[in-house]
Amino acid sequence: MQLLDAPAARQVFNELFDTARTSMFKVEVLQDYSAIDDSPSLRAWTKGDKQLARKRATHDKAIIAWRNRCLASPADIIRIHIIKEPLTPYLEWEIEMPYKESILKYKAEDVRLVHAEEFSQLSIPDGDFWIFDDAQVLEWIYGDDGLIIGGKVWKDNEDITSFLNLKKELLINAESVTGP
Repeated sequence: MQLLDAPAARQVFNELFDTARTSMFKVEVLQDYSAIDDSPSLRAWTKGDKQLARKRATHDKAIIAWRNRCLASPADIIRIHIIKEPLTPYLEWEIEMPYKESILKYKAEDVRLVHAEEFSQLSIPDGDFWIFDDAQVLEWIYGDDGLIIGGKVWKDNEDITSFLNLKKELLINAESVTGP
């Protein structure tokens, strides 16, 4: 495992994403990503204007760029978000706007949710992680402010068994996010 600062971790992520051929598996653990995902749509949502949030989300360049990047990849992408009840305003927005209105609508990713209390016995990392082609892993490291401060990467021939086992366990109970 190699520890990387934020710029190096982002570079490695981009390389791994762009070279993945069969599968990418992402686990999201944070309940609020507004520190790195503060969009006009999210701001409208948190002010209670869901109609404006929907309108802004359909034109959000970051959401569209992510969706198109996923669609351009030959790899199948599964995202699992580990959620806690009650949902944060950020998660309510993410499920309704980026997930249902963009990512799922265009089949860019297979998005699923799991409830944290169902997995209290599992050792889940503090940061999100990606498994690329079941061979390489990148785990993000977040600061107290919710911003990415670095990452850990496991490359080819390093032991990622714990991540693969966690993937298997999470997929058993994950619920698909369905469209409206």
